[in-house]
Amino acid sequence: MSDPYGCAELYDLEYADMDEDVAYYVLLARQNRMILELGCGTGRLTLPMARAGAIVHGIDHSREMLRGLEKRLRAERPEVRYRVQYQRSDFRAHEPVTTYPLVVWPFNALHHCEGPEDVLRVLDVARRALSPGGRLALDCYLPDLVLYDRDPTKRYEFRTFDDPRTGRPLQSWEQGWWDAERWIHHVVYVYQHPDGREERAHLKLRMFELSELHDLIHQAGWTILSEARDFEGAPVGRDALKWVAVLARR
Repeated sequence: MSDPYGCAELYDLEYADMDEDVAYYVLLARQNRMILELGCGTGRLTLPMARAGAIVHGIDHSREMLRGLEKRLRAERPEVRYRVQYQRSDFRAHEPVTTYPLVVWPFNALHHCEGPEDVLRVLDVARRALSPGGRLALDCYLPDLVLYDRDPTKRYEFRTFDDPRTGRPLQSWEQGWWDAERWIHHVVYVYQHPDGREERAHLKLRMFELSELHDLIHQAGWTILSEARDFEGAPVGRDALKWVAVLARR
């Protein structure tokens, strides 16, 4: 396995403790009530937003992620299941069939854009999906040169999981490297079974300087309503490694 979204169980295992953004997007959901989510995955944010009362239309390019979302939905209350709709679609080329007061592009999904042109395509999709006065909320990483300086031959972030598919232990670690020419941060998650067999998930994250993102947003006809370095609203600052923003169409 090299597709980072090729196994819903391992994906959910990897991000089971990731919750720093949930309250932020749930608050937005309560304020807007109808949402288009670009890159919904297995529903890590979709389901909390729907539990908060919002109707959420999620799109994702991965069939496996959507199968994972479908499985998780079966465990939800009927009223939550009713509020969630999903379809397989590439957010760079999605054709909205209705409009929404809020579009969210969360959890670093921006880094699946291969370059500035892709970012502009997604901003155009969001523009066409928004109702008058609507907002686009997103978050992404900012370049981290210390992280990129890690030795690509070494192993980091050691953990032990119980494999949800077998109940047996999995040893896990990360490796990675920085492609400075293409501005891609490669991250490989390795899962080793007791018999020594390994599964790998290879993420390729296209990074962007904040100034470049500002330029693209301005070029695409958007205004930045708010920006922060975290989900609590701290000022961005020159050393920020995270960008959380809300945009409006000009």
